[in-house]
Amino acid sequence: MDTLGFLPRLTATPRRQIGLLTAATGALLVAFFVAPNALARSSVNTGNVGTTFRHGLVTYWDSGSQDFPGRLDATVSFWFRFHVVKAGVSALLLASVVALGIVLWRLRRERTGERTHRSLILSWMFVAVTGTFALVALMANVQGAAAPFASLLPMLSGGGTDGDVGTTVAQARQQLADYPDGRHSPALTVMVDDFALYHAVLAAMAAAVALALTVATVILWRRRKASPMPAGTRARRLMTWSVAASTALTAVVLVVAVANATSAAHSPQALAAFFDGGW
Repeated sequence: MDTLGFLPRLTATPRRQIGLLTAATGALLVAFFVAPNALARSSVNTGNVGTTFRHGLVTYWDSGSQDFPGRLDATVSFWFRFHVVKAGVSALLLASVVALGIVLWRLRRERTGERTHRSLILSWMFVAVTGTFALVALMANVQGAAAPFASLLPMLSGGGTDGDVGTTVAQARQQLADYPDGRHSPALTVMVDDFALYHAVLAAMAAAVALALTVATVILWRRRKASPMPAGTRARRLMTWSVAASTALTAVVLVVAVANATSAAHSPQALAAFFDGGW
């Protein structure tokens, strides 16, 4: 008998396994949106993080130091915890979706009837949509946890760029024109370095995902080529569409990897483009 209480449940019928895993996935989806802010342990939360960051950044820029002042330090720390929790929930969500996909695949192989395949279409759609969401969320939140300061920068425009915030952005844009030559605020060095890290992390993750997708595409293509199913059948068309979709997705992820690697290698220019309205 297994010592882990939940494992006997996973020996239940495939239908019950699907029900349990779907319920777990739904609970994790709720946790993804609720848990991070609920775990906040400071005066900063998702409701005021933008305002707090904008005020803190102005103070930081004028401080002449590379160390975050108290308000900005609290904001960056909150944003780091926020992304760590979301990354953890995203990883659990992705694992749950993968487990659900494995159960569906086994059920499909065991029960080859057309009626069974049609009854699983909604489940497969749920797996595809939720799995994609979980993967993207995991990558985005690992990126945010690795460089929380840089991931807060888009919030500069959340309350407008007038007043002190506008002045700070204008000075940063001006100093970036000849960075690293010339005089510049110590805060700008931290911005540039964190911006480079922000894009480098996503570039590395995108490259890893692209490699995994390439392997999956090759496997799908070989199975399609070796399949005895005649052309024109629904199963054959599904395999063809799967190879095409996997190939297209691989190309998109590779573009993301290259774009972010370029931004990481030229972070001053990328940061200047961000302040000019790009990202």
